[in-house]
Amino acid sequence: MRYIILVLLNLPIILLALLNIVTQYKLKKVSKQRLHHQVLLWLAVLLVLICSFPVYNILTGKPLFDSSELSLFDIVQTTVLIFLFYIVNRQRQAIEQNEKSFRELHQELSIKLSKEKYE
Repeated sequence: MRYIILVLLNLPIILLALLNIVTQYKLKKVSKQRLHHQVLLWLAVLLVLICSFPVYNILTGKPLFDSSELSLFDIVQTTVLIFLFYIVNRQRQAIEQNEKSFRELHQELSIKLSKEKYE
């Protein structure tokens, strides 16, 4: 039961990350390569989340979905780590978009200043 709670708490975060990257791709804010990279990243996080505990149980000889050792602290800790990973990733994306805008504005300003210089 605890394992299901863990997955259900983290699934919306991962789905939100996937939705955000697809939205940014549709709005032409990220490249196709970045889209593939981010989708693979979040699918890997989802795969690790779903498979890590059952694999651990198999390796320790316990029933597949036995979550008796999974404490509330473990659930909260894992959820907070995935949420922080999401926040850091979003901040990195925002910084990259700001840098791109800044470069484009700087380029436009340079072009306008050079035109004024030659006029």
